[in-house]
Amino acid sequence: MIALLNACLPLPTPVRAGSPVSDSEPEILAWRDEAGLMDATKRAITRALGLGFRRDAIVLLTFRGREHSRFTPLDHLGPHRLRAFTGRYDLLGEPEHSQGELLIDSVYRFKGQSAPCILFTEIDFEVTDGRMDELTLRKLFVGATRATTKLILVASERAAAALAPVTDAG
Repeated sequence: MIALLNACLPLPTPVRAGSPVSDSEPEILAWRDEAGLMDATKRAITRALGLGFRRDAIVLLTFRGREHSRFTPLDHLGPHRLRAFTGRYDLLGEPEHSQGELLIDSVYRFKGQSAPCILFTEIDFEVTDGRMDELTLRKLFVGATRATTKLILVASERAAAALAPVTDAG
């Protein structure tokens, strides 16, 4: 993902990884349709748990906004109960979340926060003339940089194809 950011963003100095884990390259799981999206996202959760991450260290981030996400109406994903923003705030102005063990949030709402393991799902975009649009780049940057140790991308086949050559290069 670092290679992607450096290749696509006009930055004065290259982005460098902050994680002390050197073998924690991003992984990409591709999907073709909505059933494939759900299956790939469940596999990403299983992968994260298999790597030893506790559920409270994993955040499922959606590339789409809360209003457009296929995950928003769900309270479970497979055996995993999802903890999501309810749209309400408590008396102290803190966001209220539903009961659940695995936090799910949109890339927009999770800006400025981080977690050891980010499962960045619902990634889908078009590439025009070999380039991603600026909004896509910004969302990828924000989502990818929320992970402190491990990043797993769950992307449509076309988005995975655009991301794979760069993430495979390092």
